Amino acid sequence: MQEFMWDQPVKLSMLGHGERCINGPREALYCLAEWTDAGGWFYERAKNRCHAALEMNGDLALSRQAFIAAAIDASLQWD
Repeated sequence: MQEFMWDQPVKLSMLGHGERCINGPREALYCLAEWTDAGGWFYERAKNRCHAALEMNGDLALSRQAFIAAAIDASLQWD
C-alpha cells in the first residue's frame, strides 16, 4: 500500500495529550476519529478530503488544508 505524505507535517497541541505530529491524510483520519467533540462542516470536509487523497489520488495539499481548518474549528493549536 502506498503511503501518502504531506510536504510539511501538521503539529497539533492536544490538551492533556501533548503534541502530536500528523504527516499525511491517513494519520489525519486516525486523529480525526479520536476527537471526542467531533462533528461539523470542517470536520466532515477534512474526512472527505483525506479519503479522496487516499482513495482517488486527490490533492494532498487540499487534504492538509482541510485538516488544519478542522483543527482550528475544534479550537486546537497547530503549527
